[in-house]
Amino acid sequence: MPTQKLSHHLEKTHYSLYGNFGARFAAGLLDGLIFIPLALVALFFDSLHLYYYYNAFVFTEIVIMAYCIYLPVRYGATPGKRIMGLTILKTDGSAITYRESFLKYLPLLILALLDFYIQSSSIALADATVFDSMGLVEQLEYLESFNPIPEWTLEIVILGYYFTSMLLVLLNPRKRSLSDLLAGTVVVNSRCLEKIKEL
Repeated sequence: MPTQKLSHHLEKTHYSLYGNFGARFAAGLLDGLIFIPLALVALFFDSLHLYYYYNAFVFTEIVIMAYCIYLPVRYGATPGKRIMGLTILKTDGSAITYRESFLKYLPLLILALLDFYIQSSSIALADATVFDSMGLVEQLEYLESFNPIPEWTLEIVILGYYFTSMLLVLLNPRKRSLSDLLAGTVVVNSRCLEKIKEL
């Protein structure tokens, strides 16, 4: 079992130890595609009644946390990363625990809670009868009219987080994102796992 941080490169190999920007970006897209059906179900459920949003939020967060926290501990990565041949490890090359997995997910949880605050504030000011009489697009516009902060503010925060993470992956030798730095993890190419165990 490694006891020190993994080196920047593995000796006697012609491929990179760490997952590159392209592979990690593709993995993120794949994970996002997997979540599309969940998002559509939640959106439909939200549209049925004004206060259903709270139930949908709790359900979707449980599913997302299981996906982003449990699966990496159980299988070494999210499905998107596994498809792209990537594995999440501690910086010393050992398997992650729930602590690292939770810390890696923490920035996304904070963004989700910020969105929950905005949506809850809008719902508190909205009229359920008016909301329930509208179509989906009208409902979204109606709730947005009560937003305590402009919608684009949250979008800028989310884009800023992802841009910073992508920039870090491009610039540091171990290809670590913002969440990797927070959690003390690295994302490696799965084909390197046997060589990592030999270190």
